[in-house]
Order: sequence, then C-alpha cells, then structure tokens
Amino acid sequence: MIDEDSFPEKQLAASIASKVFYFLEEHDDALRLALEAGDRFDIYADTLYAETLISKCIDIYTEKQVLIVDNKEQANFDPRIEEIINKKFQEAFKYG
Repeated sequence: MIDEDSFPEKQLAASIASKVFYFLEEHDDALRLALEAGDRFDIYADTLYAETLISKCIDIYTEKQVLIVDNKEQANFDPRIEEIINKKFQEAFKYG
C-alpha cells in the first residue's frame, strides 16, 4: 500500500512502517521507509531512532564518496541522503 501514489497518507504509513522496522532492528528498511516518509522523518529529533538513521545516512554517504574519489563508482545514490547530510552540516555550522 505504501508504494501506491494514490494512497493519501503515504508519508504517514512510511513513517510508521519505518519505526516498526527500526524496532525490529532492520535498519536498512527503516531508512528506506524514513526517506519515503518525507517531512515526517524529523532529522532534528533528539531520539535514538533519528540518530541511528542519520548515522546510517552518513555511513552510506561516506562509502559512496570514497568510491567516487577512488574512481570506482559514479555518484548514483539517493539524493535524499545527500539532502539530509547537507542539512546536518548546515545545523552543525549554525551551532558551531
């Protein structure tokens, strides 16, 4: 049902499913669904859930950047991950 664009509460359903997968310790699926949740995934929340998924984003981003620098891969990862990374950098710069 989450994959159907016509479903009116797609982001809410993705958010709930993400948290279920997180508590089942399926962090890859939790992150995938959190990205689908859009603004319902609060990257600024001071929760273990948000911190864990942000950490996973940083790991994915770092791995891809290393491959790009080593000329082993093109930059072809989810742009939502890069957006989250950029927002977290902006937050860090803001607060020093």
